[in-house]
Amino acid sequence: MNPAAWGIPTKSTSATTCLNVESCLVAIRSCCVKVVFLSVPNWWSRPYTGAMSSTASEQRKALASALRAVAPDAPTLCEGWAAEDLAVHIVIRDSRPDLLVGQGLPVVGAKARNAIASLKAEGYEYLVDRVSIGPPSYFPQTIEPVNDAMNSAEFYIHTEDVLRAQHDFDPHQRRDVSEELRKRLWKQSSMSFFPMAARKQNRRISFFSPGYGATTRGPATAPLVMVHGAPEELTLWAAGRADKAEVDITEA
Repeated sequence: MNPAAWGIPTKSTSATTCLNVESCLVAIRSCCVKVVFLSVPNWWSRPYTGAMSSTASEQRKALASALRAVAPDAPTLCEGWAAEDLAVHIVIRDSRPDLLVGQGLPVVGAKARNAIASLKAEGYEYLVDRVSIGPPSYFPQTIEPVNDAMNSAEFYIHTEDVLRAQHDFDPHQRRDVSEELRKRLWKQSSMSFFPMAARKQNRRISFFSPGYGATTRGPATAPLVMVHGAPEELTLWAAGRADKAEVDITEA
């Protein structure tokens, strides 16, 4: 995504790493949501309980906590976005996805920009509260399998975007990651972020994570690089956060 196209101030006009993450996550959502709708019986009749039992719900709570701990203008790993910009992004994605494309349309563009400006005018505390609350109950991502498919990776990555961008971040004191989340990140990244990273770098990349597996992506004739790490660190590395990811890299 391009923050400037949303009317969100940026510190740089260069492409953001969040663009790559969002395009990859769109593919995950469109695929996984279809699978869930077809495979989960009576999904439409299941009420949203708000329980923190899913990986996405746990990561939403972590993201809201990370945002509350910093100032609105605190940096993030999303180039050009401060903490407030990231909160706006999540709120719009949760409850007004029409605004994601509305600004680019000739008739409704001005209304979309005004809606985003009004949202930001509510203040940072309000935005973070909205991040914590999540989408309206009638949105499909309130169904747990859909929520996990759409949001687990996004919320994990954006939480780390906040935490690891701060000057006092200690890489030796990273937050705990559940086994369930690790498994989900490995599975989703193997289908999305890992191939995306191989295409972007035009390399053949082997990803290794002890206890979770190994997978190789990229052209067979391309130069080979091997990346070792926990699933969450490999996900960050492949999603454009290489300088903040704890991985070991071996050139073949």
